[in-house]
Amino acid sequence: MFNYIIYTIVSLGCSFLVYRLILKNQKTFQFNRLFLLSSLVLCLLAPIMEIGVFNALPSLTEIKFQSNEGALISEPILRGTPIETIQKVDHTSEHLSISLYLFITFIFLTRYGLNLFRILKLTRKSSEYIEGLKLVKIEELQTASSFFNYLFIDPKHLMETSYAKSVLQHEVIHSKHWHSLDILLVELLNCVFWFNPFVWLYKRQIRENHEFIADEQVIKSGMDISEYSNSIIYSGNTLAAMPFTSGFNFNHIKNRLIMLQQSRSSVLKRSLKSLLAFTLFAAIFTLSSFKDSKPQLVVVIDAGHGGKDSGNLIEKDVVLQISNKLARYSDHKIKIVETRSADEFLSLSERVNFINQLHPDLVISLHCNASQNTDANGVEAFYYDKNEHRQTSHDYSRILVENQLDQFNDRGELKAAGFYILKNVDVPALVLELGFISNAKDKAILTNDNHQETIAKSLHESLLKIREFKNN
Repeated sequence: MFNYIIYTIVSLGCSFLVYRLILKNQKTFQFNRLFLLSSLVLCLLAPIMEIGVFNALPSLTEIKFQSNEGALISEPILRGTPIETIQKVDHTSEHLSISLYLFITFIFLTRYGLNLFRILKLTRKSSEYIEGLKLVKIEELQTASSFFNYLFIDPKHLMETSYAKSVLQHEVIHSKHWHSLDILLVELLNCVFWFNPFVWLYKRQIRENHEFIADEQVIKSGMDISEYSNSIIYSGNTLAAMPFTSGFNFNHIKNRLIMLQQSRSSVLKRSLKSLLAFTLFAAIFTLSSFKDSKPQLVVVIDAGHGGKDSGNLIEKDVVLQISNKLARYSDHKIKIVETRSADEFLSLSERVNFINQLHPDLVISLHCNASQNTDANGVEAFYYDKNEHRQTSHDYSRILVENQLDQFNDRGELKAAGFYILKNVDVPALVLELGFISNAKDKAILTNDNHQETIAKSLHESLLKIREFKNN
């Protein structure tokens, strides 16, 4: 989430800078409108629209098993030596941040809904058409404004011939160009992305550009520029328009007057600047949506037991189901490779040979614990503490256990053990005991399809943390 916020702030900031430096003072208003709307939406979507990079990894069928029994160390199964007790991580600050975001977003969305309801309620008062707009007369309304093809105006303003003519032509342009649709969209984005300062700046620029479009079209229709400028100045003394409406007095008086007097640059100059802005934005979008350059983390998930070896009770089925669910999360960041994806028996030596041929970044052997003490529960991880990967295996084990405590209870332990797989693979490896199948509460979690999906998702989140840890 934090990365998403940073990416969107940086990309929107860069796009906003491109607009301000290249397009804002150019009389390419329709292109500017397209640029503002598309860059706003695309920059918010870019981090979740990642552009793929080709990643080559041999599939299971491409990896040939080679017998290498002489290099394997044969050891009896050990119970493990306790190394560290893991406490559940306090997520209070994270939950508070999410709650605060949702609370503020709810307030903004509520205001959005109320303002929209207010506007829609007013549209029911329309009684006549004027210049193609449905007239809604509101006494003591400070300024005229429009919402789609509805014009809200104080009847006395219609008596001021020059001002009324300017207002009507101006608001007709807003209606024909569907500017209200832009406003509804950007207001909604403000409600959801209120934490991004550039969304607010975009909102101001979009509305200002609407006024530039309307002003230009009114002058093109033949209205005297001095008379129209005086109407703009006059409207600046009134209050702002209603929410969601396009108001004739939208408060960019100075900018609008400057733009009215500014001459249009040559077609070539406008085209070159538009092309430059488009090219720069394309580069910004590509960079913000490009998959990060950190190496892919290749992980072998070894679902314990299988076939004639059932493990503890129904252990072989439970770990296989979780392994298969986890494999579906395989992507450009985490490549998941399973030693088995079906109920088949694989000897320990076959598993080790497969792993050493692939040479992944990490091996996780999934199991379920069991005890004659039915009260025993929690998560345990075992790693081998007598090889060159001991510290890495310990650190990765800690991350995995911490993340799984949310699924089971507060108890988590790290243990050193000389299990066959741990001693014979030449990469960081661990055995992860996902709860006790002999404990009623843990068993209910382990055998529930929804909980298995949650466990798989949590394992994937742990692997993302491990990838960050490995590349920092």
